[in-house]
Amino acid sequence: MTTIKDVAARAGVSAATVSRILNYDKTLAVSETTRRKVLEVAEKLQYKKRTRKVKQSGAKVAVVQWHSDKEELNDLYYYQIQYGIETKAQANGVSIDGISFSNLHHIDLTSYTGIIAVGKYDASEIEQLAALEKPLVFIGENYLFYGFDSVQSDFLTPVNWIIDHYLKLGIKDIGLIAGQEQTVTEHTVVYDPRATTYRTRMSQEKLFNPDYLFTGNYGPDAGHKLMTQAISKLQDQLPHAFIIGSDSMAIGALNALKEHRIEVPKRVSIISFNDVAIAKYAYPSLTTTHVYTEIMGEKAFDLLQEQIKNPHKIPESVVISTKIIQRDSSL
Repeated sequence: MTTIKDVAARAGVSAATVSRILNYDKTLAVSETTRRKVLEVAEKLQYKKRTRKVKQSGAKVAVVQWHSDKEELNDLYYYQIQYGIETKAQANGVSIDGISFSNLHHIDLTSYTGIIAVGKYDASEIEQLAALEKPLVFIGENYLFYGFDSVQSDFLTPVNWIIDHYLKLGIKDIGLIAGQEQTVTEHTVVYDPRATTYRTRMSQEKLFNPDYLFTGNYGPDAGHKLMTQAISKLQDQLPHAFIIGSDSMAIGALNALKEHRIEVPKRVSIISFNDVAIAKYAYPSLTTTHVYTEIMGEKAFDLLQEQIKNPHKIPESVVISTKIIQRDSSL
């Protein structure tokens, strides 16, 4: 199993620096370059698949990302997906270029055989991508409505799994810290569907309390802010369990709980989402929902190749399952 020492050796920094970076320690003064290197090394070392290099075919695929580099550093979910695409492409002799959506109009895409768009796009952005008249696959949301192949992860079933888990432990006061994002062009708010599932299921159990639901940006700063709000607002009535929308948000929430000397999992249990590398290096390590990001990337690449071979292919929406990884942050 990969350790912090392994990451440190590969990244060329100390184990203490790696630990502080992976736990988003704000007091650590390191460059963004060093921080990115450590986070990327940690992700690559936990990635299980390795493929042999094959002769390049000359084909190129553009991977369009909707988020900024800074946003990627705060939540490596999308980085994991791109790494999965790159690995599958490499095995097929296809080169990959990552492109930010905000820079799309500056790029000549004539030589690309297709596009994989990763993230959450509004109608005008989808129209811009479609206007490029290239085979196109989306990862992140269901875009069948617009007539395009798409790959997404099942984030809804795990919410019910997690609630079942807590209820079996006799925990009925369950909170949710969910993410909320905006599209680049129209700034359309993209709500976390896990919040809807949580609200519906908890209402069915006659346990829903709107005071237990907190939403904000993804990332450790938002997780810290929202958990701090929960602690301040609820005090002794703070839920004994939380579902948190991403591992990076959960790291921030953990830090807030530590600052208030609230023990995890003895007083508050936490289960998060994505299973990026930071989840196992957190203290305590995060119980989380493993998202098969590598398979999402691979499947999107396969769908794109099918489109290239058959321009009249019927669009598909593929939903990839998830699984819970039990660690130390939950009972």
